[in-house]
Amino acid sequence: MPLPNLTVPAFPNVPNLPGVPPLVRAPGESLGSFAISLITTDAIGLLEGLLAPVWGIFDEFGAPMAIADTALSVEYRGDSRIAKYPQEQGGFRDYNKVQMPYNARVQLACGGSDARRAAFLAAIEAAKQSTALFTVITPDATYENANVVAYDLRRTAKNGVTMLVVEVYLEEVRQTVVAQFANTQNSASQDSANLGQVQGQVPTAAQSGLFGPVSVTTGVGGVR
Repeated sequence: MPLPNLTVPAFPNVPNLPGVPPLVRAPGESLGSFAISLITTDAIGLLEGLLAPVWGIFDEFGAPMAIADTALSVEYRGDSRIAKYPQEQGGFRDYNKVQMPYNARVQLACGGSDARRAAFLAAIEAAKQSTALFTVITPDATYENANVVAYDLRRTAKNGVTMLVVEVYLEEVRQTVVAQFANTQNSASQDSANLGQVQGQVPTAAQSGLFGPVSVTTGVGGVR
């Protein structure tokens, strides 16, 4: 025996009884439109989460240097030096400008359990002792090839005893190109070349005066 088709009400049937609060509904809104609005809101929230601005320090694989709760601040400083040479009467003249490696400072915050904070500090310490290069990422710019050179931490009563605030200092490492050659040869292994027939000659008087007396004998093979 087939089951009868049941009609789905536009809204849940909430009885009007004492202690049951009334449900306020927008005029003309049905349950289907309400569900669609919820789905749309969730989708927008998901996109906002995926497209949220990224702050922090990341390695070459895109993983964070240390897992923190958030990045509180990012500071960047790029310096340059102008080379000068002295002139007469105490003057100087500029002749070159050199771009120096940049410096960055990232402030990270980490809370939670003792084990989580210990792992956070251990990751920063390992990065400081290594020569690994990291990338400082902000919504506005990306700074590559940075190495962790120092860090400091503080814990204040304002932030709570379980909240660590660590400032990580980074410095740019310039990548240089090393010349590589293929099929190199040793100059000492060069084959001897025949420059023609060489015949000895009797030194002149001037040459004998420079190098001293030279005994000249004639024998097989020419002058010796």
